[in-house]
Amino acid sequence: MPFSNPGSPTPSGSDLSQAQLARARSYSYRLFSDLFLQGITAVSLPYLQQIPDLTAVIPLPFNADSAAASHHDLFQFNIFPYESFFLGDDGLVGGDVTAVVNQSYRQLGWQTAVTNSQADHLGQELTCLAFLVGQEAEAWESNQAQAASHWQNQQQKFLQHHLLRWASVCLLAIQQQPDAFFTQLAQLTLRLLLTHAGEMPQKTAAPPAFLPRQPNILANDKTGLKEIAHFLLMPALSGLYLSRDTISQLGRQYELPRGFGSRETMLLNLLRTAVQYDTLPQLLTALQEIARNWQSNYQTLIDNHPHGALFLQPWQARAAATDQMLLDLMESTSILDSSE
Repeated sequence: MPFSNPGSPTPSGSDLSQAQLARARSYSYRLFSDLFLQGITAVSLPYLQQIPDLTAVIPLPFNADSAAASHHDLFQFNIFPYESFFLGDDGLVGGDVTAVVNQSYRQLGWQTAVTNSQADHLGQELTCLAFLVGQEAEAWESNQAQAASHWQNQQQKFLQHHLLRWASVCLLAIQQQPDAFFTQLAQLTLRLLLTHAGEMPQKTAAPPAFLPRQPNILANDKTGLKEIAHFLLMPALSGLYLSRDTISQLGRQYELPRGFGSRETMLLNLLRTAVQYDTLPQLLTALQEIARNWQSNYQTLIDNHPHGALFLQPWQARAAATDQMLLDLMESTSILDSSE
């Protein structure tokens, strides 16, 4: 898979022609998409070494098997980088959201060889964006300004209908994991996406509601630890992301067993043992701090990229509501049954 020149991961239009800027963005998206899909490989390594921010965090000495294992651990056990996962309330990948992404690909004239259930992977959506920006570059290089404008409009549509709605949250989640390389890659990718979106020629219209209804779970007298764990683990409901590693860290911090298995099993075990060991208030306080950190991260992005506020503020509001829910839970006079 040739990448050609990856260009700058955060190209600036001040020193580049429109064609050069589009070409640099296309190369960057293509390289970044491959890294999210496959991790560092012998093929991508030489191109990474042309990007100082990534060169500094490449694991050395490079070992392809270790790189593959790190990628698998991050994206199979901790972060699930799918639009359907981040925008859904059931924790599943695929379904209607993925079908809509596939339909968008067809409408844009981009064909992917992946199965339908994998089409909404972050890497696949970045690959589609690389295609759209590459088409713009070709139009500029052929002095076809009208065609270039068409492809810019297609980019804006794809960003607003898909990536801007969820990728920032996914990329923030990746940054909170201990993998230094993917932390840096996520930072570069997020900056590239938001800068690109801010330079689109048309004004961004307010998107329709793209998150599921956020339930007031404490208003339901049947709510127990299981429902609370599920709520906290669904990014579209809670506005935050708790990975297996994060749950394990909380367990170690409060010396609480959390067992193994899915994230939901681990968090439910953690909550139950916190009740048993009378450390639930401390655990809830730690979770509240996580929710507040997410609110702060969203605000930083909004401050640096005001045009992205329409897509970030709904997530920030979710994290704020989760913060309040955890506070209400701590102040509640009812005792949650740890056996639920």
